[in-house]
Amino acid sequence: MKNRYSIFSLIKNAFSYHENWEKAWKDPTPKKEYDAVIVGGGGHGLATAYYLAKKT
Repeated sequence: MKNRYSIFSLIKNAFSYHENWEKAWKDPTPKKEYDAVIVGGGGHGLATAYYLAKKT
């Protein structure tokens, strides 16, 4: 079932320090090496990621 997020569920779970939230993603295990690492998600970082992804 897909999680539904609303202002009401945010407020309700804020009082329990967000202990009742399910994880929305898995913790990835890091690889031993990478071909490229892009630091930053601004215009230049997104353009670099786009062109690197387009080449592979």
